Amino acid sequence: MLNERIGNVTLTEVVGSPFYYARYRRKGKQVTRSLRTNNIVMARSEAQYISDSLGSQPNSGKADFSFNRFGLEVIERDVRKVQRGERAGTLVTDQQRILRCYCKESLGSIDVRKISHHTLQEFVDDLTDRDLSSATIKVILVFVNKTLKQAVRSGVITHSPIMPEVSLKQGVRGWFSLKEYQHLLKECKKHEDLKTKVRTQYITDELRRFITFSVNTFMRPSDIKQLRHRHVEIVRTKETQYLRITTDFSKTDYAPIVSMANAVPIYEKLLKASKADGYGSPDDFVFMPKYKNRKFVLTTFSRNFRTVCKSAGLYVSASGQHRTLYSLRHSSIMFRLIKGKDMCLLTLARNARTSVEMIDRFYAKHLTAEMNIDVLQSMR
Repeated sequence: MLNERIGNVTLTEVVGSPFYYARYRRKGKQVTRSLRTNNIVMARSEAQYISDSLGSQPNSGKADFSFNRFGLEVIERDVRKVQRGERAGTLVTDQQRILRCYCKESLGSIDVRKISHHTLQEFVDDLTDRDLSSATIKVILVFVNKTLKQAVRSGVITHSPIMPEVSLKQGVRGWFSLKEYQHLLKECKKHEDLKTKVRTQYITDELRRFITFSVNTFMRPSDIKQLRHRHVEIVRTKETQYLRITTDFSKTDYAPIVSMANAVPIYEKLLKASKADGYGSPDDFVFMPKYKNRKFVLTTFSRNFRTVCKSAGLYVSASGQHRTLYSLRHSSIMFRLIKGKDMCLLTLARNARTSVEMIDRFYAKHLTAEMNIDVLQSMR
């Protein structure tokens, strides 16, 4: 006899019935409910939905207008469609994952009546900083749009806000010229002195160090958030110094990354600050070590970075591209393409954990002949 625990719900069987049942407590009372299906996959999805609903119940009788509530309603509607054979079962499981992994933290608790185009654009920027592809972001936005339309059907809002445009074309992200990069750092320092607060977090010198560390190490933001001190080794030779960064996580491969020389003092300051706060051991994170929720860390850096970019007039590039944390990696590669002497593309690609083809398609798109006029006009 099946007796499986799924969140706050017990999935079980009842003698004499072909269907699975869910047992749970609501408002102090025991509830037993038929799931009207003999398919174990669908039964588990329905039990998960019920569990999520229980966890999102409003307190003190207050009406719940949260995004999470309407997202769960969308999933419930689609569960019925799957049960009727109108849609594939993966529709429900995919939407549950989207709500849990991508929407719940950023949008989940927000009142749908307060969600605007600007809110959704910030959400897309956060997804971009997590290094998600355009195709994945579009799939997530489809669910977001369905959720907001569910709120319209419920009469909570009169219309759904305009969704941000995400092109499936594999374009390039905005980057910073050297002059813009220096302006960005000055703006960071200004906000540090002003003690600017973005939601619950102040802009501190850690944002500036995150920016300079990113530009000098070629790392993806999604990798930096997971970086621990045991992944970083300081190497000094007679000619130079650098960080050797070896991780067991990455979007592509785990080959060691070699930093620019400037990354060494940046990291040493980070390590000193961490130790002063009681961190800095090999297993501690390099950035914001007191937070175990690394998604929150990346989201905080992303929001603070966006605030600084907007106040500096750098949020949108001259070609109309939004700049995100990922623009820092883009800038680091562009600086090497422009400033590097006899730069070998294969060496740069391997060190940035990408390929020569990717550099040519995405990063070098911004490279013009005028940027390397000395190379173009050089003579043997």
